[in-house]
Amino acid sequence: MDGLGPPPLLRLPRSPLADPHLSRVASWILLGSALSLLLYAGSNLVYTANRQGELANAWDRSHPQAGPGALSPAAVTFARPRLADGQPLARIRVPSIGFSAIVLEGTDGRILAGGPGHLDGSAYPGEPDNVVISNREAFSESWSNLRTGQDIVMETDYGTFTYRVTGFKVVGADDHTITAPTGKPTLTFLTCHPLWAGSLAPQRYAVLAELER
Repeated sequence: MDGLGPPPLLRLPRSPLADPHLSRVASWILLGSALSLLLYAGSNLVYTANRQGELANAWDRSHPQAGPGALSPAAVTFARPRLADGQPLARIRVPSIGFSAIVLEGTDGRILAGGPGHLDGSAYPGEPDNVVISNREAFSESWSNLRTGQDIVMETDYGTFTYRVTGFKVVGADDHTITAPTGKPTLTFLTCHPLWAGSLAPQRYAVLAELER
């Protein structure tokens, strides 16, 4: 024995979360953040539903004859006049999942807050290239139930066009290859991935379809 005795105990700094008061504060902050996110998502969904109701009523009043047989897809061999952002382009219907919405021209935040938007510069329904439709996550959840071989119907003021789903793809948020021209009559529907992540989603979920002949 050298008489030095046992070494002193090492005292670790106390974690701030060990304080019951701070733990309660942290819990309340987390709960408040979760409730805020739920309220934000809920208010967005209500706004979108109300906006779509207004757009659908206006569409029905101005397109009483829209429907199957209005024009054969093969008849669209000319470029359509380009619409201004915010103007209605088409009604998109997906019978297999009960989805129906009015598509406006443009994809800025104001337009997408009210429903799906058509990417400026991409093809219009029936044209021999890629029709790109973008939609917010809260209004796209049912699209996860879509399957290959099911139909996406685009009703326009110049005809009704049916696209058949050929596949699905997950891409990065900055991947623009999915919206590039295809040189054939296709449709690409884009939304956030994962759907629940909203604007924080790091990827995009794409539904790919081709015009039925």
